[in-house]
Amino acid sequence: MSWVNSDLLFLPVGGSEEIGMNANLYHYQDKWILVDLGISFPDETDLGIDVLLPDFDFIQSLGDKFLGILLTHGHEDHIGAIPYFADKINCPIWGTAFTIALLKRKLRESNNNTKLVLNVLSIGKKLKLGDFIINTIQTSHSIPDPVSFLISTKEGNIFHSGDWKLEQAKNLNENFDFDTYRSLGNNGVLAMICDSTNSLVKGKTPSEDFAYEGLYKVVKDKQGAVLITCFSSNISRVKSILDIALKTDRSILVIGRSLLRAIDAAKEVGYLKHVPDFLTLKDFKVISRSNVLVIATGSQGEPNSALSRISRNTDKFVNLIKGDTIIFSSRKIPGNENAILKVQNRFLDNGVELITDEDADIHVSGHPSRDELIEMYSFIKPKISIPVHGTRKHIEAHAKLANDCQVPNVIKPKNGDIIKLNGLSPTVLDTKKFITNVFDGGDVVPIDNDRFVSRRHTLWNGFVHISIVIDMDGYIISPPQITQTGVSDRNNIEDFLLDCSLKIETIFNNDNFQNKDSDEEICDYIKKNIRKDFKALFHKRPSMNVHLIRV
Repeated sequence: MSWVNSDLLFLPVGGSEEIGMNANLYHYQDKWILVDLGISFPDETDLGIDVLLPDFDFIQSLGDKFLGILLTHGHEDHIGAIPYFADKINCPIWGTAFTIALLKRKLRESNNNTKLVLNVLSIGKKLKLGDFIINTIQTSHSIPDPVSFLISTKEGNIFHSGDWKLEQAKNLNENFDFDTYRSLGNNGVLAMICDSTNSLVKGKTPSEDFAYEGLYKVVKDKQGAVLITCFSSNISRVKSILDIALKTDRSILVIGRSLLRAIDAAKEVGYLKHVPDFLTLKDFKVISRSNVLVIATGSQGEPNSALSRISRNTDKFVNLIKGDTIIFSSRKIPGNENAILKVQNRFLDNGVELITDEDADIHVSGHPSRDELIEMYSFIKPKISIPVHGTRKHIEAHAKLANDCQVPNVIKPKNGDIIKLNGLSPTVLDTKKFITNVFDGGDVVPIDNDRFVSRRHTLWNGFVHISIVIDMDGYIISPPQITQTGVSDRNNIEDFLLDCSLKIETIFNNDNFQNKDSDEEICDYIKKNIRKDFKALFHKRPSMNVHLIRV
């Protein structure tokens, strides 16, 4: 089913039925705008993959019909994909001051900041893009300058919540604009596209003050070094930790490029003031452990993070020992549980005291729990609810809550659903097939790329390399050389490889074999025969490369 130019459409590219990669398209009068363009992080089954990225092909195909990108805030799952697609983005980008300051630094680090047009949005000031009119509304989250958008058209108003919660972080002077939110419902809202992250959590999400008090109670009595890990862009949490360090007379060491980037951006726009000088990595070895507080990234168990190195005792500068404390002041992103547990267990093996949000009140979410969602529905009074920003389980729970709030129409979206909002009732017109991209080895490629199939096969079966030198008549000049990696470490493996080499010589000495048409055909024949022997002895079918050299 197709649509007409005047249709008001919502099309989630990413972030529906998943955590992360938030990217949502809106269409009206043959023009499109995009809200957010984020990344997600791979789990331990995604071998060698750095980040996951949404499909950008459809967006790029829109050409001049694509008017711009609006950013709700600066978390990686909302802005992180922009540097990877910078050379494909030919439209302006808008965001609040901190979001743009953070994005500029990310682009500078990735060397992709030459042509993008970045604009700072002002709270309450309207922006006109084609026939869209966008009003920016201040909200509250775990990062400075988060906003919601009211997207107005002649077909109706759309409220796009972004990430939010009602409880405000006083340490960042956040001001959730209750009056404006209440007025939206009175003026009529056609559709509400809303955060589902905590739709399974009862009650209300506490403010950052709650986490500050919990962290202070833990840190104030500790005698050894204290390391707190949190999300790098959670400036509200970072501000709490800096205040606690000052209050407990501890010097601060910050580890993690993304953390330093976020702190620098927050200082630039005035959210962090009077920040003391930080320790250097070399200072950690000479300062009394009882006088140091370390803030580090790596809370999700990222194997290449500084925190992971510290847990393995392989970091050159920082180590934690018995008497020290590691505090995880963050939530577990679904899919990262095992990686986080491995890091935590390594610290415990080293005698380090481990404290998580299961042990003390040291973390609060930045997302609305069920009572806050109910309150927001009472403000907005939408005719249509479209839960996003969550897995299927989150979206189902949010949809049921919206039904309980007497919302007339509830749509449970999937990535790629083209949802018509205008007309008698919302309709899913069609579903586009979007393929997740990955950043791997400097390339942006689809996740179903052959390289990942080969990589997984090699992981489980090992790799064999065969070099064969033959003359121009096709006869072997010297014994074939065979090496293997990851197939077996049995004592008899070298004897087996020698037998394989002799078998290859026998194959080549067979007169019928000389009639093979091409080198490729010869190599395939060798692979087929030698792989059978590996399968018979080791129960594996290793990846295999045959290098045929003619002299």
